[in-house]
Amino acid sequence: MENNIENLNLGGVPEKFKEEGVYVHYKEKVQVGDMVEAIKNVMDGEIPKGTKAKILDIIIEPNPNVRGFLKRIKLEGFKGEYNPKRFKKID
Repeated sequence: MENNIENLNLGGVPEKFKEEGVYVHYKEKVQVGDMVEAIKNVMDGEIPKGTKAKILDIIIEPNPNVRGFLKRIKLEGFKGEYNPKRFKKID
């Protein structure tokens, strides 16, 4: 039996997260287009502490081992997906 994410019935939850946003540090909600700042070095210094960037995309996937979802963000000027909890929202 194949485990294709596209074929899973997730009740519209990933789309809801993408529309309403995800939480970053200090439980602040961010959406695509918001500016964030790294509160720590991310990915072994790939993004140094204090770096500011704009959110380009929010990625939501089912967590394979436990109930829930993995939430990641893509940032302008950086390749890869990052944990939103390592960033804080800036105005």
